[in-house]
Amino acid sequence: MKKKKNRSAAVTDIVPATEKKKPNLRILALLVINTAIVFGFYRFMLNYPYFEIVLISYMVIFAVLLLGYIIYNRGFSRNGITVDMLPDSMTEEEKTAFVEDAQMRKRKSKWMLTLIFPFVFTFGFDALSWFITDNILSMFKG
Repeated sequence: MKKKKNRSAAVTDIVPATEKKKPNLRILALLVINTAIVFGFYRFMLNYPYFEIVLISYMVIFAVLLLGYIIYNRGFSRNGITVDMLPDSMTEEEKTAFVEDAQMRKRKSKWMLTLIFPFVFTFGFDALSWFITDNILSMFKG
């Protein structure tokens, strides 16, 4: 009688186990809190005469954060580059430092996204509400 081979053991030897990324709950909580604050204040200020000041300041804050994020990450020009892709004129230490710097910058700038996404959500929701509200109202005025 032949023994059956354990196929799952053979597969795990060939394919390395991928690590499951745990969701970072602190970042998620910070994102939700920032979104609630930014969106809530924006919607609250819609009813007051100085809303234009809030809108312009939100646009300036968003632009500064977005430009800061892009500049800090060097325009994302280093994303996806491996040591093999770098020129031979660089030493191995320079290649490793180049790749590690890109990963470090990406990791360190993650907190800025918790400030950028609330503005994107706020502006997107506002634009969508203008579009939907105008279209629905025009249907009933007919």
